[in-house]
Amino acid sequence: MSLTVYWGSGSPVSWRVLLALAIKNVEHQSERLNLGEKQQRSPAYLALNPRGTFPLLVAEDLRVRGSMAILNTLERMFPEPVLFGTTPRETGAIWQVIDDHNDHLAPATKVLARAFFRKDGDRSDSNIVPAREVIKREFMMLEQSLCKMWIAGSRVSAADIVLYPTIQRLLRIATRSGKDFMNEILDDKLVQFPLLAAWLERMTALPGVDSTYPPHWRES
Repeated sequence: MSLTVYWGSGSPVSWRVLLALAIKNVEHQSERLNLGEKQQRSPAYLALNPRGTFPLLVAEDLRVRGSMAILNTLERMFPEPVLFGTTPRETGAIWQVIDDHNDHLAPATKVLARAFFRKDGDRSDSNIVPAREVIKREFMMLEQSLCKMWIAGSRVSAADIVLYPTIQRLLRIATRSGKDFMNEILDDKLVQFPLLAAWLERMTALPGVDSTYPPHWRES
């Protein structure tokens, strides 16, 4: 079965899907959307996905939009390696990390991304300081819970795949925002969070993962 994935460079939700494909070693056709030209709103793309969202998985007559829907679909199509656990305990731990990420870390990251990646971003203390404090708290909790090789257990899982793009995005924000703003919470070495830094290196070293790094980040 031929697979095609439509994605946007720098989009954490797109990156999740690319990571899953790399970790599962799935052959696929990669279609990078030109977000600058709003290719996701083009008639051709809207014919595939009327919502104009990304990522999108197309496999013959199957079309799946949304990163978590795609991850779960890939898990059914390519069961190995397992990303969502094999026992209730494993599955619960993985989804708990994902839910915590979606409820806390992701919204705070979005606030900072809008503040520092947009020309008219709101960089007032009232906007960015609360987000910074959420990130500090979540990083401390992740550091305390990293007693094994991976975020939610002894093997790489969907929890690692969801967190990795967000943390990489935060490191990029930190380089854009300046040392004083992050108040030494983040730097390119994650000095305050050595276990998290070691995990990040392990993720990056997985076969195929480096090739998923957002192309326009390398270019800039």
